[in-house]
Amino acid sequence: MGQEEKLEETMENYRNIRECLTGLYEIININFNEKDIYHQAAMDNLNNLNNNILELLKNSYTPREIRIRMREIEFDEKQAEEVFPL
Repeated sequence: MGQEEKLEETMENYRNIRECLTGLYEIININFNEKDIYHQAAMDNLNNLNNNILELLKNSYTPREIRIRMREIEFDEKQAEEVFPL
């Protein structure tokens, strides 16, 4: 498997993780009041988890590769929101 294929597989895994984090975010928002300490703690943990995953990606690939792939993911998400708004 070449470097480009590994990067694509890694970014696909990140997309899946990001979808899971988004789902958890929505569940937390439904079940907890924004002023609740559990809501705030959960949001902090989700953000920290996402940031740590991005740091791991940066250690494995060049920042340029990651930025390009992240832009692609964000563009795909915006297109999906236009078709399937939440």
